[in-house]
Amino acid sequence: MSLEETEPPSQTLDNVLGWFDDSISLTPLPGFTDSDLLNEFDWSQTWEWDHQTQAQDPGCDFLHSYSQDLDAYIGCEATNLEVVTGVPVIDSDPPPVVQLPNDQTKKRNRDELNDPHVVKRSARSKKKADKSTEVSRKDSNKAERWAEQLLNPCALAITARNSSRVQHYICVLSELASSCGDSNHRLASFGLCALKKHISTSFVPSSTLTFASAEVKMFQKTLLKFYEVSPWFALPNNMANSAILQILSQETRDKTDLHILDIGVSHGMQWPTLLEALCCRPEGPPLQVRITVVSDLTADIPFSVGPPSYNYASQLIGFARSLNINLQISVIDKSQLIDTSPHETFIVCAQFRLYQLKNSITDERSEALKALRSLNPKGVVLCEYNGEGSSSVDFAADFSRKLDYLWKFLDSTSYGFKEENSEERNLMEGEATKVLMSSGDTNEGKEIWYEKMRKAGFSAEAFGEDAIDGAKSLLRKYDNNWEIKMEDEDTFAGLLWKGEEVSFCSLWK
Repeated sequence: MSLEETEPPSQTLDNVLGWFDDSISLTPLPGFTDSDLLNEFDWSQTWEWDHQTQAQDPGCDFLHSYSQDLDAYIGCEATNLEVVTGVPVIDSDPPPVVQLPNDQTKKRNRDELNDPHVVKRSARSKKKADKSTEVSRKDSNKAERWAEQLLNPCALAITARNSSRVQHYICVLSELASSCGDSNHRLASFGLCALKKHISTSFVPSSTLTFASAEVKMFQKTLLKFYEVSPWFALPNNMANSAILQILSQETRDKTDLHILDIGVSHGMQWPTLLEALCCRPEGPPLQVRITVVSDLTADIPFSVGPPSYNYASQLIGFARSLNINLQISVIDKSQLIDTSPHETFIVCAQFRLYQLKNSITDERSEALKALRSLNPKGVVLCEYNGEGSSSVDFAADFSRKLDYLWKFLDSTSYGFKEENSEERNLMEGEATKVLMSSGDTNEGKEIWYEKMRKAGFSAEAFGEDAIDGAKSLLRKYDNNWEIKMEDEDTFAGLLWKGEEVSFCSLWK
């Protein structure tokens, strides 16, 4: 079955849950044969379902709706049940699954119904498209995402210390998980591995190919291919470059140089396009272009750390020389001081890195923004993932948000990479799955980032027509499921996949 084809009926959520009801096996689980691992989680403890806690936690509705079916298996001995090795036979008319929207979903649906600024990329006339159709599409997308509806209840059961339910969910997930299946099967595989790691510190996950472990040639090839098939990073980079040109056009003539502070994950992919655009200005390029790259060797930040021997500086400087641009590139540690000069236009480009700063008692994100404000930049381009709500110390809630992020990535790469199990896709997805293993906070929504920027002393700036038109033009290269959404008087540009928020790009002064 190709990745674009609709899943067969046997793999829908209803049938998965039907299998869960009818044919679950409690034999030793794949990956859990090590007795030390089981003992570490200590299944022998009397962890019974806390009905009082359940009543207080609306997130337990999914578990509660299937509690009678699950409880029927709690007393079963694992040795008396047979292993399910094939696709289960399910009744043609399985019981319906009732999915109750949470408060965030209701709010998001109301916002979509009242928001007139949705810009579909295929034609301007789609600005006034029927919002009810868009909401219906989102609901349809949620129904297809059965892996999350098994992984999230398992995380809830772990939080509630209900060992029996954890065993049940892990058993079902172990049968369904596959690193080479469709988006749901791959998410089940990555999510199951993350849950096992959370349960036990002694669990060693199977090796996954990441940027840091890849060969340099493979790493470069993968980046080029990903930018070709997905706007995940290409669109934010495009808007950031347009914003830099926009700021330069507003500067006085005494600002002869350009200095960019790069706090990002582009690994040099962003800058060739900017250098070419600088040459096309009527006044020509700046006398000198400086790019100061803030290095961060924190390996659990997705997409931030490349292969140890990878160095794009020499290649980029050579490319700039061919354009008669005097380019200097320096790499500093995040704790080093940043030097600026009065005759240069200093611009900060922060992309997909600040969200990994802690947001607990000491708000490292706010402190970082205040530090950037103290540098007096002429502009700040902030691009981040557009999460929902604020960070949470609750494992299940945090895990759910990470799954939502990873689903969008896996689903979009399935459309972008036409070859199933291509090396490039495996590398990108292996890097993306680090978000499940990381201990960092999940991302906050753009509204919270907006407040943090305002409190740090920044004011929002609207993107110019060139930036917006350029982004729309770029998006036409990619799958029709991608959209761009301009908000707040064009100060925020949102990237959407199948109507769901992925990331945003904003401009500040």
